[in-house]
Amino acid sequence: MSTTSPITDPLVAWQRLRAGAERPPAARGRPAAGPLDEQPVAAVFRCADTCLANEAVFGQAVGSLIDVSTWGHVVDTGVLATLEYAVESLRVPLIVVLGHQDCPAMRAAMRAWTDTVIPDGAARTVVENAIGSIVRRGAGAASLAEVTSAHIADTGVGLLERSPVIAQQVDAGRLAIVCVTTDSTGDSIAVHATIGAVGEVDGALLECV
Repeated sequence: MSTTSPITDPLVAWQRLRAGAERPPAARGRPAAGPLDEQPVAAVFRCADTCLANEAVFGQAVGSLIDVSTWGHVVDTGVLATLEYAVESLRVPLIVVLGHQDCPAMRAAMRAWTDTVIPDGAARTVVENAIGSIVRRGAGAASLAEVTSAHIADTGVGLLERSPVIAQQVDAGRLAIVCVTTDSTGDSIAVHATIGAVGEVDGALLECV
């Protein structure tokens, strides 16, 4: 049986993931399975079309991160239910919204913004959500990086606004949300926003980087 104490502090959880992400890829090794009774460290809400496993990005053992994914980070009831389960039942202290560079969903949103090219079908919802992020965050759309950063940060804020369970845990200091992107190789991450007690500004609920 594992003797590892569960991580309940959002800052400690984020420091563990960030330290793993900052190690050189060769030093991370291949993700191995963690103890069967180990509590998950974090829930990672990622874009479905990234080819990188969460554990590989953050240098963690297989099973230590709860994986939730949709294309373009569309938040539906299934996403909210899964994250609320992770927070309430599994006592996960951290949610990471994980985007990636050169995301096809964000590229489609940028085309819609600049050239009024709107896709048909369900993909339209993905693009509309990303455009809404640009507007709500007051961001520019001159580059794919700007669009991606705005959408990742807005997705984190949206989780807080749409889920009373998540909001209550953040208010109580038991949960934080970190919004990041990874490069195409998974060698490095960039932080775009933090919500809760993991930012550099004391007492700041939302810190955009």
